Amino acid sequence: MIATTSIEEKDRNLLEAAFYAKPFKFSYSSLNRLLLAPNIFYKEYILKEREIRTEKHLLQGTLIHFLLLEGNNFDDYFILTPEKLPSDNSMKVAHAVHAAYEVYIKEHPDKTDLELRDFGKTIVATLLEMDLHQNLKDTKDGKGDDKRIAKIVEPRTEAYFNYLKVKDIKQIIDSETLDMASLAVEKIKSNEAIMDLLGMNRESNGTTFNAYNEIALEMNLENLPFGLKGIIDNMTIDVPKKMICINDFKTSGKALMDFPDTVEYWKYWLQATVYVKLAREFFKGIMKDDPAWVVQFRFIVFDKYDHLYAYPVTESTMKKWEESYRDVIESAKYHYESKDFTLPHQFAVGNVKL
Repeated sequence: MIATTSIEEKDRNLLEAAFYAKPFKFSYSSLNRLLLAPNIFYKEYILKEREIRTEKHLLQGTLIHFLLLEGNNFDDYFILTPEKLPSDNSMKVAHAVHAAYEVYIKEHPDKTDLELRDFGKTIVATLLEMDLHQNLKDTKDGKGDDKRIAKIVEPRTEAYFNYLKVKDIKQIIDSETLDMASLAVEKIKSNEAIMDLLGMNRESNGTTFNAYNEIALEMNLENLPFGLKGIIDNMTIDVPKKMICINDFKTSGKALMDFPDTVEYWKYWLQATVYVKLAREFFKGIMKDDPAWVVQFRFIVFDKYDHLYAYPVTESTMKKWEESYRDVIESAKYHYESKDFTLPHQFAVGNVKL
């Protein structure tokens, strides 16, 4: 069993200085993280200890984007495993072990053949941090730690770990995930109305009409020490109609009728508001403050029953979301300028009462 040493403790003052050396650009996800758990934001974005997201619904969403909007050079971006992927929790443990593996082989480059089972101490420590399988105790049948390790060291997770060792920048997927994503893409392609929204039934000419896929945008915010950024799934501009359409894909483990609650729970309204602001900044040279221009936002949702629907956001709803966005920016300004990441803003300033 390999006893890996932790990475040398980083100097927080140096990392903070590097973070503040240039204006930070907030994405929807980083803003959302700052609102909910500023201490985790500090860990992930300032100390650079980012948690790798492995949830299967995220992989499915990534696949849908690729198959619909890109579609070429699949093998350059994905590894298709013959085995079914392990559970989300087991994948998280495998990623933690892989991080420890990479640290270890830098000091021992001849040990690249190490396997998942060789990192028992890392597995145990990761499971403790995740509060997973902690009900397993020492008994006459064996030690609790050995039982915890056995929960992780099983064929699917071992295979996943081995893929992590060779995957480079590729995403690891299984046939089930690929089939579900392919079904969603076929649904989209067979829906003429949604294809029209995406601009995929029209030819982009760069003059009167253009469609953008997976476009990365960023902007500064006036009188603020930080800015915004985001990668918009799909955006079209129709100059004669003075119309900009922003489309964001969502896969949901719930029914379509539950999606409005999901928007509130995950603060997708914040993502919509950020994307609209980025689009207006991107096209400001064309729009020229002309009030006749309209910016529409839609969530294109694929639900648990394979239903597909493009949820439009009304003008009144967007105005309400923009009011909430201003509160978000005030909270971000407080944390950024005070360098206080201990509690969410309203708690930090003592505004929460029972």
